[in-house]
Amino acid sequence: MHSHPAFTMKTSTPGKHHWAIGTYIDLILAAVGMQIVFFITTVWVGTVGTEFYNLNLEEIRYTLRIQMGLGWMMCIIAGLGFSTLPLIYDVPTFEKSVMRTYVAMNIFGQLAIMIGIMSGNLSIYHTLATIGITLLCTSLISLGPAAMTIFKSKKMVGDKLGPFSYSVGAMLPFLGIITLICWVARDKFSEVLDFSESLILDFFIPLVLVTIIISHFNRRLDWNLIEPKNIGKVFGVYTILLLLLIIGGPLSERGDISIRLAAVLHFLPYLFIFIMMNPKKLLSFIKQRKPCNKMVLTAMLWIPFAGFAAYMEIMGYVKTTNAMISYYRWIMIFGIATQALWGFAIYLHEDHKKLSIHRRKTKWLIYSTINLATIITFYSMIISWTEGEAVDLYPRIAIAIYALSYILIFIYWIKEVFFSLGDWYKTPMFYDQYLAYPNQGSGFEPE
Repeated sequence: MHSHPAFTMKTSTPGKHHWAIGTYIDLILAAVGMQIVFFITTVWVGTVGTEFYNLNLEEIRYTLRIQMGLGWMMCIIAGLGFSTLPLIYDVPTFEKSVMRTYVAMNIFGQLAIMIGIMSGNLSIYHTLATIGITLLCTSLISLGPAAMTIFKSKKMVGDKLGPFSYSVGAMLPFLGIITLICWVARDKFSEVLDFSESLILDFFIPLVLVTIIISHFNRRLDWNLIEPKNIGKVFGVYTILLLLLIIGGPLSERGDISIRLAAVLHFLPYLFIFIMMNPKKLLSFIKQRKPCNKMVLTAMLWIPFAGFAAYMEIMGYVKTTNAMISYYRWIMIFGIATQALWGFAIYLHEDHKKLSIHRRKTKWLIYSTINLATIITFYSMIISWTEGEAVDLYPRIAIAIYALSYILIFIYWIKEVFFSLGDWYKTPMFYDQYLAYPNQGSGFEPE
């Protein structure tokens, strides 16, 4: 049985358990640490390293976003997957060596990128950035066999998440291969970095975030915001709309489609999936005071705002400099991703502590700082639109508040992992319903 020194461990069943259950703790700690590393890197770029950044804008901007999208964000995603998928699909698919390899490559990949950027030397940067991206991409490829086992097991489970559950993992190896190829080919093909960045931040991450949100409401809380019989169709349409979003920008730049059509293509995926998640039904559950994780809930409510921001930017109503990340990606990353990922992780952690959902408390400081900073950023976009002035810097107060939220997240997890006095159980509440052999534990196979 996997043990962690920070907890008093108890198990609810006498049989064996799959070792991977509960390993989210290790990956979450890695994500917390790397989130701080990423923030330090961006602060360095915006202060001491501004000149080096501006001279090598396209490449450094790309590696920073890879460090975030395939780094600490992917660490959380992998942590949630390692802990929940062996339960939900009841297959002994993950090996210890796979997780250790993934964590090591992910951390060292992010550190290599950080050191390369902060070296201020172009030659060192190119070497270390290549090493870092290679490690991050290889870490995704290493998850391929486990992901394919889940994909092949999809028909075994009557699931309320449908293809959202098993398709995301199957994409990981391909995402790693494509990202690495694009980085290597950047000198020969000028547009490959934009394509790779868009594939990660405009296709994969939005798909993962919606999967997490639907998982919380459909699978965990049984609210069925999307009816299980419709989940496959919703996944198909949403995936196609995200792919159209990716090609909409290049087609518009070539003059093949109008700017307005490109703007609509950027808005449609966010609007579609928000409507499909049935906000009216969601509000009725909230009025009934049914408990849920407020961070995941608010992440869902930010989705149409991200789409609106995308429309505004493509239309040229709001402009930012090339050195800045776009408004809609900012809202997607901080308003949606940060809340959905950390909110889901916290809820899973409380499931492991067998804490009644009616007794769970919102982490108001973390919740408030993330949303206040996102509101300030969105407000600055509206001001830019109404006054017709381009933005060359995001509000410093918003960045400072985001930094505070990072610190609060760090403190929460350090407190929970090393100073928690509550009981922690190997199999979390609710998830034991997925076990085919509950008395024997996850991964049990009859002889």
